[in-house]
Order: sequence, then C-alpha cells, then structure tokens
Amino acid sequence: MSVLLHSPRCALWTNRSVDADHDAWRILIVDDNAFSAEALAAALTSDGFDTRFALSGVDALHAVDGWVPDVFILDITMPEHDGYATARVLRRIARTRDAAIIAFTALGEESVRPEGMHAGFDGYCQKGNPPAALVRLIERLVH
Repeated sequence: MSVLLHSPRCALWTNRSVDADHDAWRILIVDDNAFSAEALAAALTSDGFDTRFALSGVDALHAVDGWVPDVFILDITMPEHDGYATARVLRRIARTRDAAIIAFTALGEESVRPEGMHAGFDGYCQKGNPPAALVRLIERLVH
C-alpha cells in the first residue's frame, strides 16, 4: 500500500495587486501562538520587510489605527475573532480594504479555500513552509 504525502504549499487565489509606495512593505502577522508570530515576524524583518505582529484578530484591528499594512498574514484558528472573521472586517475598513490577505495555517488548503475566498483572502500558505515560500507569495501580490 502506498501513501501519498502532500508537501506544504502556498497558493495565490486572486489577481489582487497591492501598490506599496514606500521603502519597506508593511506586513502584519496575526497568530494567537506568540512563538510562531514572533519567529515569522523576525524572519520577514530580516528579509527587509516592516513587520509587526498581533496575537488576536481583535488586536490586529486595533493595530491598523496608526499603521496600515500592505499585507495581512492571518492564522485561521484563533479564539474570539478567527481568521475568517478578521478578514471580513478588514475588507470593510476603508484603509485596509485593498490590502493583501494571506491565510497562514496548519489546515489544508481544501478546507480553508471555500470560506477563505468568501471572507476575502487572496492566498494561502500552509504552516511548515520555509519563510521564502511565503515571501514569494507576497511578492506576487505586492508591487
């Protein structure tokens, strides 16, 4: 009996193009796992991005009051405001409406995509990918 193993993947779901007219692209990572959020923020910062993190969807919504990201990287399974709910709110706020939103989760793409597309996500990257795979996805969304 053979077992088909699926490697983690990243996928672009929309043709959104974010025009970032400043030196470093602004990225907000939203994940209730502090270690994961900090580690990804450190990796993206070392790649030259202006990166911050929030530990909940509610904190993310407060973070955009004074600093507007070009890209949101949202975990899906978070307490209170999950990634889907957070994305839906971000799409209704004028200053974040046109930002790129990427689902970054351990869940498989096939289980995330239907609701993710409806909520306003532009792409998907499964946790377990190297940061370079996520950076390639971001580069396809931001110019």
